Amino acid sequence: MQKLLRALATGGTAVALMLTAAGCGSGTVGETAEKTGRTGGNTGGSGKITVETARGQVALDKPAKKVVTLEWTYTEELVALGVTPVGNADSKGYGTWITAKGAGLPKDVTDVGDRNEPSLEKIRALKPDLIVVDDDRSKANLKPLKDIAPVLSFKYTTQPQLATMKKNFTELGKAVGKEDQAAEVLGRIDAKAADLKQRLAKAGKAGLKYAVAQGFTANGTASIRMLADDAYTAQVLNLAGLKNGWRGKPDAWGMTTVGVEGLTKVEPDATFLYVAAEKDNPFTGDLAGNAVWKGLSFVKKDRALPLDPGTWLFGGPLSAVQVLDETGKALKV
Repeated sequence: MQKLLRALATGGTAVALMLTAAGCGSGTVGETAEKTGRTGGNTGGSGKITVETARGQVALDKPAKKVVTLEWTYTEELVALGVTPVGNADSKGYGTWITAKGAGLPKDVTDVGDRNEPSLEKIRALKPDLIVVDDDRSKANLKPLKDIAPVLSFKYTTQPQLATMKKNFTELGKAVGKEDQAAEVLGRIDAKAADLKQRLAKAGKAGLKYAVAQGFTANGTASIRMLADDAYTAQVLNLAGLKNGWRGKPDAWGMTTVGVEGLTKVEPDATFLYVAAEKDNPFTGDLAGNAVWKGLSFVKKDRALPLDPGTWLFGGPLSAVQVLDETGKALKV
């Protein structure tokens, strides 16, 4: 059971598998306007800052200083901006799954509980001037959260996901008075991708075909999430000129969940990049002796390459840089 919970702890899990596992609304931003004060009421006038969210515009009188975040991606983004949240949902999980350089969370940040069911009492006690949430995960709590502080609700899965991440990050930077820092951090992604592309070309691996996966054990069976071009991580890798060799039908998160037989659909000349927890790695564990696994082209040719277990495939800009760094290491360029 513990393995299942860890494996299902990704940012995409809660939506993709509902509660059995782990931005811009339906793609349109700013259709409605919310002018929200400290206690969730109307400010009675135009705010000095207008932030675009999945639920329209949110007006703030000034940059937020005391921020509570209820989704790991936005925690990572705040830290990337140099803003330590006063409260965070499931800090232990965050520390386990998000290990990108510079993404660490200080131990004195208050843990406000589960991302799906945070403690409203703990959040209220922190007296935040801003709360940042995932639009899908927080629908049930939106009204009581707004009674505590202004709420920024972002939707991660709007396509294209990488562009959506960049837009949401920029809006978050605006909300905390860190627009210049946001631009600088986002610039690191393109710079890192360009550098990797150059190194791949120098090594004779330009345009290399890949497949990227997250593996875990569910109910005693290997379960594998393959990431299509709709997924943020694939879009990050494609910036470096890499070509995705997975064509399975994706869900809203860009994932196709398969068993070992599904891996036979990976294009035969692809290099298989994967993330799996150290204590729950089906690729080196249960599948190691599996005839289907051993018969896969990328396995027979030693092209099944692990990325760091803490590489977050559903993250923000720091995780994007980590994905590129880890891919370079795996490909030895």
